Amino acid sequence: MNKCPNKEVFESLSSTFDRLEEAAWFIRLMEENYHFADRFRWSLSSFLKSLKEIMQLLTMELQKDKITSAFVKQKKTALSSDPLISYLYRQRDIVVHKSMLQPASTGSVGFTRGKGMKLGIGMPIDPLSDSEEAVKRYIYIAAKDEDFLGILYQEDDGSGEYTCVERHWRLSEFPDIELTQLAATAWEKVAQALFDVAGTMGAKLIEPTFELGNPNEVRFELYKPEWIKEQFNYYKEKISENNI
Repeated sequence: MNKCPNKEVFESLSSTFDRLEEAAWFIRLMEENYHFADRFRWSLSSFLKSLKEIMQLLTMELQKDKITSAFVKQKKTALSSDPLISYLYRQRDIVVHKSMLQPASTGSVGFTRGKGMKLGIGMPIDPLSDSEEAVKRYIYIAAKDEDFLGILYQEDDGSGEYTCVERHWRLSEFPDIELTQLAATAWEKVAQALFDVAGTMGAKLIEPTFELGNPNEVRFELYKPEWIKEQFNYYKEKISENNI
């Protein structure tokens, strides 16, 4: 019985396909950690490392196949000439510093009803701080003075309105595109190059796609009214005790 060509190709390129899956997993971690600044940055750094290693591993696994190796070289050249891939590859050569994300990344404390931010605080939060820290800073200001924007929902009145933080992680070089979208696009480009090579080896693969999570669920973090009330009372008490 003949072996499945897809299985044969996968087995011969197992390390490369494993690294492709690893890169995809790090994009998921970026989404999961969207509101945790350091964790997001660490996930991004790991993604960039995995992304660059995919074609490197492919080269290693095919080094004895001169004909296919020549095709791999063409694919690597094409990827290196792609503006997005070329930029991300260069970032992997350095550590993903906090300063890399700060200029174009933004966030706001506000409230939401269903989809979208209804009101921001009028100034961006520090993108290098966790979202919960940003909310607590505003709660402290409100406890000390007043909730001048009226965005702290301390009682669930059934309206579906919640205090929230909306974040955008972006790079100065691509200021209009979310970083997770850039990562997904880059993953698809590199995956397609790998699939093209696998195709010349006899594999029959469909076009690779990466489906990101719902942006309203990723970019927004909602806070329950009872938690807001608990934090507000905590800061109110601390301010009263210390007369600050």
